[in-house]
Amino acid sequence: TKKGNRKSEFTLREAEMWGAASKALKGFKYPLEAIDEAWKGVLLNQFHDIIPGSSINRVYEEAEALYGNVIKTAKETICNAVSEITENSKAVTVFNSLSWERAELIELPIDMEGALDSKGDPVPVQVIDGKPFAEVKVPSCGWITLKPGESRSIASSVGAGERLLENELLKIEFNDKGEITSIFDKEANREIAAGECNSFHMYKDIPTVYDAWDIDSMYRLSPIELNEKATFKILCSGPLVAKIQINRKLNQSFMTQEISLRRGSRRVEFKTSIDWQESHKLLKVAFPVNVHSNEAVHEIQFGHIKRPNHRSRKYDDDRFEVCNHKWTALMEGNCGFAVLNDCKYGVNVSGNSINLTLLKSPMAPDMTADRGLQEFTYGFYAWNGSFADCNVIREAYELNSPVYSTLGDAGEKSLFVLDKDNIVIEAVKPAEDGSDDIVVRMYETKRMTVNCALSTTLPVAGAALNDMQETGGTGLVYGNGRINLSFRPFEIKTLRLKLG
Repeated sequence: TKKGNRKSEFTLREAEMWGAASKALKGFKYPLEAIDEAWKGVLLNQFHDIIPGSSINRVYEEAEALYGNVIKTAKETICNAVSEITENSKAVTVFNSLSWERAELIELPIDMEGALDSKGDPVPVQVIDGKPFAEVKVPSCGWITLKPGESRSIASSVGAGERLLENELLKIEFNDKGEITSIFDKEANREIAAGECNSFHMYKDIPTVYDAWDIDSMYRLSPIELNEKATFKILCSGPLVAKIQINRKLNQSFMTQEISLRRGSRRVEFKTSIDWQESHKLLKVAFPVNVHSNEAVHEIQFGHIKRPNHRSRKYDDDRFEVCNHKWTALMEGNCGFAVLNDCKYGVNVSGNSINLTLLKSPMAPDMTADRGLQEFTYGFYAWNGSFADCNVIREAYELNSPVYSTLGDAGEKSLFVLDKDNIVIEAVKPAEDGSDDIVVRMYETKRMTVNCALSTTLPVAGAALNDMQETGGTGLVYGNGRINLSFRPFEIKTLRLKLG
């Protein structure tokens, strides 16, 4: 259910952005009522006995069907919108809804062995399982077209061994259970791992009162040994990405993990599939790191919050499990480490260990809760420098918001650009009143006061500040495609752009 929630939110975000762009540039007929109904479906499933997993089986059959319809509506909107923007061609156009330029791996058509960017320069390509993948930089809130051409060969800076992943920044080593025994930061010349990372911990989980609702602190007293060795397989080894596959038994369940590291990246991804066959069990994955901190930082909606990572006081001990959105981090003044997720909202941080809750198997009110195949991805990200200068927020967004690619030619275009890294565009959408106005919602991410300029290539005639209900209005100075804004810490701003 939580995965359906996260995927629905992000897919609808994409539908709104590309629907708004296509409407503004090509006169696309945006399905306002259908998207509105889809959002209402997501909100319905956020009722407190649906989204936490504490209802009977029939509820989740209906919830999954509803999420399926939501995502279908959103994907149809995306497909129809971008088809208005692109022209028929053997080229591939890649769309990025995030408000910064990003480099991503894109699967090319099987007969497209190489690709040229908008400047006519060849982009690097790697063949994975017989399929060509290109590394391409996609502009902020925009798109770029790749045309068939010669492939570009590059020296490999990333590789995989049976128990090793390595690029120019990190060297990662594994033990025979598939746990990480070393994450060495080449840039800082320091060891990150303070113990086995990506280490799975299973516990007996029998809450005193509410089976599906609660996790009692006493679960820590009943660990279950997970000593089965893993099997390893190298999936690919550069020059753009290296991947290994780990297969491992976890008590009565079976796990397959695809662990990947890209060139130039500080993010390790763990694409995970578990055939979950447990009763009254709790599964966590731990990342103990070499850091000294008395508090952890957790992302919440439109910001983040600091919470203690110790149990010195009774009320701290009672808050052993907390919620996060896309990431939780531990940091010192000159470095930090974060665990990212694409659908896991529960976490606890104990001392220097970030422990992400993955699965739970209550017996009431549904004896088969979460049984069967569970698929999710989480990541580990390390940075050097201050939190103000790190990319943890961007890395988490990129994990959750893949680029969208389609056949066709749309050239290259960036709809919006921000000149400050700590401001994020959360939404670009047609106005709810059915007018031709475009609404842009942004927020400040690092708890800092900052002046920021928003630039746009849309044909804007005027701009105003609205509240979050898209009402009211304070006029803004707009000129030469630019709007100057001032943000307070964590401030949310909603702009209404009137098109000319």
